[in-house]
Amino acid sequence: MAVSSRQKEGFTMPELEYLAQCETVTIVPMHRMERLELVRGTVGPFRPPQKTQVPLWLATMLKRTNRCRIVAPDWLKYEHLQKLCKQEEEPDSLFTKLPFHYLEIAHILLTVAEDDIAESQGIRRLLQDLRESRQSKTLRGMEMLNPLQLQMDNLSAAEINEIRPLFRHSFNMLRQLDSLVLASEKSQQQSQYADQSYAGLEDSFVSSYPL
Repeated sequence: MAVSSRQKEGFTMPELEYLAQCETVTIVPMHRMERLELVRGTVGPFRPPQKTQVPLWLATMLKRTNRCRIVAPDWLKYEHLQKLCKQEEEPDSLFTKLPFHYLEIAHILLTVAEDDIAESQGIRRLLQDLRESRQSKTLRGMEMLNPLQLQMDNLSAAEINEIRPLFRHSFNMLRQLDSLVLASEKSQQQSQYADQSYAGLEDSFVSSYPL
C-alpha cells in the first residue's frame, strides 16, 4: 500500500487517538445489558457492579450516556506516575515501559471521564512532567544517530510520531554522507592501486633495458 507524503511526516493527534480507541479498558456498568457482538469479538454481558473489559471507544460511548463508570488503569494512577517520573529523571536511565498509546488514552480518559479519575489535576501535571523528561531523553538519543540504526526502546506511538520527520530527514542525510565517504575511500584506493601498478611497470622496464 502506498504511503502519502503527509503520512511520512507523521500523524495528527486525532488520528493517533483514533488508533488508540481499540485499546481495552475496564468499566463498571451502571445498567444491565446483554452481550454485544462487535467486529473484534463479543463483550458483556454487563451486570452492575461487576467490572468488565471493553474497547476504549465503547467505554467512552457508554460513559457519555451515563451507562458506565470507567476504571482508571494502574499506570494512570498518581502514585505510579510519580515513580515513573523519578525513574525517567535518573541519570542514564532507559525509557520506562508504558502502553504504546499511553498519551492518547490518558488524554481521552481525562477528557471524557475526569470524574472517575482520582487526583486528575495532579495526574495531568505528572503526565506533562513525564512527557518532558522523555522528550529530553529522546533528543539525547538522537545525538547518537548513525547511518545504520537508532535504538530507543519503549517509545510510545505519539513519541515516535514526534521524531519521525526529524529522524527520517537526519537518517537520509547520514546515509548520503556515508555514501560520499565510501565513494571517496574507493577513489583513493583506486588511485593508490594505479600508482603501485605504474611503479611496478617502471621497475620492470628498467630491469629489462639496463643502461
